[in-house]
Amino acid sequence: MSRGFSLLEVLVVMGIISLLLSILLPAISNMRRGMNKLKCASNLRSSAFAFQLFSEGESEGGQGDSEQLGRSAFFINDFQDSLYRVDEFWDIGGATESALDTSNTTMLCPSGATDLTKRKGFPCGRSAIGPLEDVTLAVNMRLFRAVVRVNGRAFLAPPAVTQVERRIINHPYVPLMLDVDGREAARRNLDPFYIAPPLAGTDDPYSDGRYWLPSTRHRGKTNVVFVGGHVLSSDRLEEENWNWAYQARVRRR
Repeated sequence: MSRGFSLLEVLVVMGIISLLLSILLPAISNMRRGMNKLKCASNLRSSAFAFQLFSEGESEGGQGDSEQLGRSAFFINDFQDSLYRVDEFWDIGGATESALDTSNTTMLCPSGATDLTKRKGFPCGRSAIGPLEDVTLAVNMRLFRAVVRVNGRAFLAPPAVTQVERRIINHPYVPLMLDVDGREAARRNLDPFYIAPPLAGTDDPYSDGRYWLPSTRHRGKTNVVFVGGHVLSSDRLEEENWNWAYQARVRRR
């Protein structure tokens, strides 16, 4: 005749299982976070490689409106459009909307939101990509809106006259893209597609930190990819010896 388990034996087994789970779950969670950080870094490297091709005029889908500028310069927003495949780079035929997720775009950090929606007929911005809270990667805003000085006052130049020179490739330590806090950007009613830090000792429209919204989703650190293609992580971005001061040129019409 078989003997069943006593209540004490059941409780001991449950205690052992609970102990094992308490040991294994944090390890699995840490492993998952580490894998997500590596995947984010891989996405950023892919985007940097695409940037190098785009700047050389060798990207498969062309350069969009930037082609009117010739071979020496381009608009960074056209590059951003090419990454999301929106506006003139739309790739879903007659569809007016399409889902973006971590399986079909490099523009999502797997440690953040895992899907977005893109809409046909708009350049990269809140009309084209949403929800804003789920945007996870941003481009260096000084490549999108450079600072100009007029009569001693500093202003942000419009994107239409801010052009990235092809020779930016000769400046490998210029930050190109980084993790962004889309939720905080939405709270401030800002588009999270472009961000830039204030510079020490510089008085300009970036100085108040309004456009500085990095995310520290990787264990308190932010992933940054540079024009040269390398990725670094830091919890003190503004203090790093990186070329944040580089900006696009402004061509007045």
